[in-house]
Parts: sequence; structure tokens; C-alpha cells
Amino acid sequence: MRLTLLLAVSMFLGSKASFGQNDQNIQANVQKALSAYSIKSIHSSVQRGVVTLTGFVDLCRTKILADELTSGIRGVKSIWDRVEVSGPTIPDKELSKQIKNLITDRIHRLGGFGFASISAQVHDGVVTLRGYAAPQLALPTTAAVADIPGVKNLIDHIKPVPPVEPHWQSSFEIGAGEGSQ
Repeated sequence: MRLTLLLAVSMFLGSKASFGQNDQNIQANVQKALSAYSIKSIHSSVQRGVVTLTGFVDLCRTKILADELTSGIRGVKSIWDRVEVSGPTIPDKELSKQIKNLITDRIHRLGGFGFASISAQVHDGVVTLRGYAAPQLALPTTAAVADIPGVKNLIDHIKPVPPVEPHWQSSFEIGAGEGSQ
């Protein structure tokens, strides 16, 4: 009985030590990844594989990049993002107009219909994108919105649709269509 108890205690203590070592490795890897992108204003702490990110950044895109980098590190179980975007505060109405213009412009560049239906809501600088879009629109649009000064956080609820057929896209690019002959 004593041997079983002793083995159980030693296994428990050993697992605590390995958690600490693994957490140290994760934290070192997070800081290396952030440093590789010159993100010096975000700091991390790790407890049992859960990474907490803290600090201040000027653009929401930097906050998103830090999350993406961290989530790709082996051993990370989850991320608690406490990073604040300290860039300028822009009224929601003005920010909403900028974002809607950006979305409209990108849809037009890709040929108009069939590419997307994206809406944006803004509340206290937090932007929520909703709708459907092909990857060639959704990904760059989300990144462009995150680069707008005044965006404090970005919630991406855009659902992907299958990519548009290449011949459809090229026919719009060269202006060909049924009525163009």
C-alpha cells in the first residue's frame, strides 16, 4: 500500500515538474515567434499549456498576428488574449463607413456578384464581420479591416464558400460577357 502511494505521489510531482518545463519551453517559443515579427510590446506567460498574452499594440492586425503565431506553437492548449489595441479612437459611424467602403471596393475588384455577401457591425471599435465569401475575398478583406486604425478587435464570422471558377474570374477581368460582343 505504501509503495502504491509513494509511486502515485512521485508520478504527481513528476508531472508537475514536466508541466513547468514544458510551460517554460512554450513561453520561450512564443517570445521567439513574437520577436521574429518585431512584436516587442506583447508579453506572454504560460500555465499548463494555456498562454496569456498581455501588452499594447497600435493595430488590431498585430494582435491577431500574435494570436496566430502563438496558436501554431507546439504544446499550446489555448490562448487568453489580454492584448489591448491602443491606437486612435475613431467614432463607430466613421469606422463603419470606412469598412463598408473597403468591402464594397474589394467586391467590385473581384467582379461583383457571386463573390460575397459581407456585412460589418461596429461597436466601441470592435468590428464583427458576417456573411459568406470566397477565400480570395474573405482573407484579404479581414486582414485589411484589421489594418484600419481605430479597429480595437475583429470578430470574423465570414463563412467560406467554394472558390469561384477561374474562367468566371478571368472573364470579368477582361470584360468579356454575353452582351460585350
